[in-house]
Amino acid sequence: MKISAVIAMLLVLGACTVNMYDYSSHSSEGGSQPPDTVYVVPESGSAPVPPPVLPDTVFSRYPLLHGGYVFIEECGSWSRYTLFGCKTETDGVAFELRPVMISTTSSDGSVNKEFKLEFNCRMQSYLVDSDTESSLLSDGSAPSAAGRIAMPVVTGTELVTFVANRTSFPFFAEQSVSYNGDWLPDGTLMYDAVFTLPQWMLRDICTAEQLVVSSESPDFRMFFGDSERRLLQQFFDIFVIHDGEAPVLPVGDSRETVGRGAGRALRK
Repeated sequence: MKISAVIAMLLVLGACTVNMYDYSSHSSEGGSQPPDTVYVVPESGSAPVPPPVLPDTVFSRYPLLHGGYVFIEECGSWSRYTLFGCKTETDGVAFELRPVMISTTSSDGSVNKEFKLEFNCRMQSYLVDSDTESSLLSDGSAPSAAGRIAMPVVTGTELVTFVANRTSFPFFAEQSVSYNGDWLPDGTLMYDAVFTLPQWMLRDICTAEQLVVSSESPDFRMFFGDSERRLLQQFFDIFVIHDGEAPVLPVGDSRETVGRGAGRALRK
């Protein structure tokens, strides 16, 4: 009787499944980390093991000269590069310009690059009248036309105009791919906008010897200093032209990994 019970127990154990843990793509300085997915397969091996999942998105910073850095997000064949530190400020207005490059490598090895321009503007309430407030807080909600990448000269809600050397590039809220305006608790009006643009336009803005941002309502005009323009030039030269490799001399320290998060789809 006891022998029969032992044989039955062994048969049950033989039919159970086992957990297979693959730590190959989840290693770190502190040791291996558990993967996002655990596969459970029959011990006999009759069921195929699914292909491994992509590693999590890795975040890192690439330091540049003059105080800025490029924030890098990478997940599989997708990567995103955003410049931080390019700011200009005057009495009552602070403006930050953030060029972005999104790179996707296809299965045949070809690389597709998409370019965006993000900016954040904060202004004190005394600069904003009622008409300007209504415009900045609501007009940007209009969706952009599908596939349009150049900023046409049309009547609309002009947020700002960049003057690169002698060329003017107006940016209209209606043409943005993302727009958000809000009053902050301290009484400051803030708005963020994201625009898609072609490489030639990004080149003209990033490599200009003189770069000005201006607005008619509210009325301001600000120059980007030498340090800010050099940050833009470094971003375009290193990441857009040379795919993340400094062409002559190292621009900063080695890349610093700052975290790992869940893999996600490309965002605007």
